[in-house]
Amino acid sequence: MKRILIALCASTIIGNASAEALLTMHIEEQTSWVRNFNPFDAAGRRQSTLDFIYEPLVIFNAYDNGKPIYRLATAYKFSDDLKSVTYTIRDGVKWSDGQPLTAKDVKFTFDLMMKNPSIDIVGVGAAVQSVELPAPNQVKVNLKDVDSQFPESLADFTVVPEHVWKGVGDPFAYKNENPVGSGPMTEIRRFTPQVYEQCRNPNYWDAEHLKVDCLKLPQISGNDQMLATLPEGNMDWFGSFLPEIEKTYVSLDPKHNGYWQPSANTVSFEMNLKTTNPGNKAAFDDIKFRQAVSLLMDRKSMVDIAGFGYPQVNPHATGLPLHFDNWANPQAQQGQDAWMGYDVDKANKLLDEAGYAKGADGFRKTPKGEPIAFTVAVPNGWTDWIDAVQIGVEGLRKAGINASVATPEYEQWNKQIVEGNYDTVFQSRPDGPTPFRAYYQTLATPFVGRSSFAASRYSNADLDKLFEDYKRASKDADFRAIFGKIQLHIADNFPMVPLFNGPTWYQYSSKRFTGWVTKDDPAMNPENHDDNRIRLMHLLRLKPVANAD
Repeated sequence: MKRILIALCASTIIGNASAEALLTMHIEEQTSWVRNFNPFDAAGRRQSTLDFIYEPLVIFNAYDNGKPIYRLATAYKFSDDLKSVTYTIRDGVKWSDGQPLTAKDVKFTFDLMMKNPSIDIVGVGAAVQSVELPAPNQVKVNLKDVDSQFPESLADFTVVPEHVWKGVGDPFAYKNENPVGSGPMTEIRRFTPQVYEQCRNPNYWDAEHLKVDCLKLPQISGNDQMLATLPEGNMDWFGSFLPEIEKTYVSLDPKHNGYWQPSANTVSFEMNLKTTNPGNKAAFDDIKFRQAVSLLMDRKSMVDIAGFGYPQVNPHATGLPLHFDNWANPQAQQGQDAWMGYDVDKANKLLDEAGYAKGADGFRKTPKGEPIAFTVAVPNGWTDWIDAVQIGVEGLRKAGINASVATPEYEQWNKQIVEGNYDTVFQSRPDGPTPFRAYYQTLATPFVGRSSFAASRYSNADLDKLFEDYKRASKDADFRAIFGKIQLHIADNFPMVPLFNGPTWYQYSSKRFTGWVTKDDPAMNPENHDDNRIRLMHLLRLKPVANAD
């Protein structure tokens, strides 16, 4: 009997020691998974591609004053004239297939982007003159002009293996179904339309800190499906809109279920300023029409009703995120903010005076008599945004503007924005350690048609010059002075309609893993979405709980 007990105990110990640390996460809404791990396909790739399959050169922690966290690079240094940046590439890193990752791979990726503009999702072609290898472990990037923001602009730059990608005919169309990567989770163990599993890189350079064995990503199409899934208690890390979160999530397991939703960047109503529809084009190009649209946005209802109070109304024509108030230019927050309230009567008067008369159908036309009719696109399943869009559409129709709601799947929505095949959308802006990145990647000409953040497709030479002036600056006082001018341009020209600052969507369970970022330990942006590079460092903090179910 004693021997049997000893054997059982030994078996239990071995079983626990070898138990796989499987982390279940949700990072994107889709009705069916498509096997695409091409890091250059921003609209079609699976959102576990960047960071987890392809590690960044450097990550900048916005929650720590933009402090760099070195990954594939161990250092970078500007030349004295700020017209080149030399990166030192980490020694001893291997690709997941065992071949060495070297500076040659980094140079190859730069060259690949410069030769193929369709995959240049970070604006390399606009900024880089040439790339050279001054030493076996160094990459020197020669810039077309002074650019103090260049390292941060490479946040989404993905180093790919030359020995794999040199044989790819069309790097944009390539699905990369069996990726060879540098990050912690490169092995696609299982892939079906409903679930896929992505497991640890057998040659990961930072394996010492990686305690998670596999990521499990079940297909979840939207917030309602997530709500239905939560009682099962299988989700470890996700970021969804959950109404009454204390009731719908925390109460399911108060000991383990948690969340933290700090204020994030600005969500705006964005009109496609390059639309081919003549009536919409004439209206969207008119600042008076855009100002009237702003007056018809019931922001408070969007926040209180659609968002259950989680977002915050943004009251400024600049759309400056509330957590960057110390960057505000008071001159850009005066008369321009008069268009940020909800006032249907004022909007009607403005439209009447501008010549947008109503036709027999009750809908307004341009001063030349062209019909104005557009849809507001929002991803299917984003119930909070869909409700907010419906509130916006109700306001527009009260003033005789023929607007309606469209709910394409997320991947299609993203693709439509990049390609310009849409009328209007709700869209957020990218985060960064300063407010600059959000404005630059949203409103600078080089990003039109390359980034889904550039949803207004705004292009203005004066604003582009201000962006370039900012990139040439090197002192904090100059950054702030130039950014003040950027704010003034935006407030005066009103290229988009700011609405509210959404929260950072982040929920977690400590039932199976510990190490989560929390309100009491705000080390970094905690969400796991595709636009947050530091999610890699969050993953490396996590450790499995012993004897977890």
